[in-house]
Amino acid sequence: MINKEEKIKSGYWSIATQKHLKQYTADSTGIGKFGNLNLAGKAGRFLGVIRGNSVIEDMTKLEQMANGVGINSKAELIKIILPELEQASDGQIELIKDTTGHVTGLAEYVVNNSEVLAISGQVLDNLYPNKVELVAVETMDATKRIPYLQSELYQLLTGMGYQENDISLAVALQNQYRLLQSFNKSKSQETIISNEYIWGPNHKKIAMAVSDLDFGGRQSLKEIIEIIQKTQGYPIDKLSSYANDMLLIAQKTGMINPVKIVSSRGIQKDFGFSSNLMDKESYNDDILDDVKLLLASIRFGENYTPHSRIFDSESFLTRLIEYGDVGPHDANSTDYTLLEKKGIIRVKTKTKYNSYFGRYRTGPCLELVRKDVAEEALKIIRNPDYTLNIDNSSDAGMASMMDTGSYMSPEEIRVHLGESPEHVQLVEDHCCRMLRGELL
Repeated sequence: MINKEEKIKSGYWSIATQKHLKQYTADSTGIGKFGNLNLAGKAGRFLGVIRGNSVIEDMTKLEQMANGVGINSKAELIKIILPELEQASDGQIELIKDTTGHVTGLAEYVVNNSEVLAISGQVLDNLYPNKVELVAVETMDATKRIPYLQSELYQLLTGMGYQENDISLAVALQNQYRLLQSFNKSKSQETIISNEYIWGPNHKKIAMAVSDLDFGGRQSLKEIIEIIQKTQGYPIDKLSSYANDMLLIAQKTGMINPVKIVSSRGIQKDFGFSSNLMDKESYNDDILDDVKLLLASIRFGENYTPHSRIFDSESFLTRLIEYGDVGPHDANSTDYTLLEKKGIIRVKTKTKYNSYFGRYRTGPCLELVRKDVAEEALKIIRNPDYTLNIDNSSDAGMASMMDTGSYMSPEEIRVHLGESPEHVQLVEDHCCRMLRGELL
């Protein structure tokens, strides 16, 4: 049995893999080699959507939530995904059945996203992943920290006991499905293998810079990055003096974002932050997109909703966290449906007293389901840099992302760009009404 840290790692990369593979058809060449990763990723993303609901006894709602993460068959949900989650969860997921044994709902006791990842990893382990899938997890995990020369990556993986033919196939498939990128600085130089998950759009520039270092330099740089990823805001002067050149490279390429603090006494100190600022834990970087989507929805509410604007995002989120709901407002039924589909909030019609108007009002309220997601978003909003670098000229881009049902994760955007046909709106309206129980 694998330990919890290994489960979290496997769950993280299963979800990351599934977010890429969902852009491809089931008969794409070689995609079956990642079948267990894909299934475990679906299970993890579905669990991320239902987390916080406690008990769901409406199968139509469960099916709709499953549809949102690519589980489009009721049979796949009931016969595969739900039983696998129940088996892997050690009592955190319980299926509700009627007297004939048919599944009629579920109860969940999953407290945070780390548990989601751990259960996803256990699902993968229970599916007996093949060697190519295991290599893929280790490859993505290794290159998350620093780009590798191909020979060094192969040496690392063979040292773990994997065969070179499995490594070559795994790397080829990961390149095919955009999980990794391999490139050469020149035709005469060795292939560099890079991963976008920490470095994002800078990863090619970073890989190029790293390729010029000798093996010892790359190891030193890897150690520095690991220290700072684990302890955001690490004092630079506590790193060993030999690391100065490596730090300069890391800063110039965007691997490290240093912050200088000058005290009232004139003391200056530098602190290192990695590109991943959201959490100090390696696998708690919003792989499920919950925080990104909540922040994007708030940005939308600040800038684009035609009904009732959010004028103070910090107050909005604080009230939502403290009281558990906000509203009623007409915009709540139309502008936050993506949050509803992701299971972060639910929309309920309530009657509440409005002190501003001096009367009771009935209308749609946003009810918070996942408090931890809102709390994480609030931490980011309270960061003084939150209001900087907002490009309001990209109205079309924001509108396409926030239009009901057209949200794409960063991975999906990088894999595929496209627009939803207009008639999708009718289907999305129907789906939202099913989520709210309005069509029962």
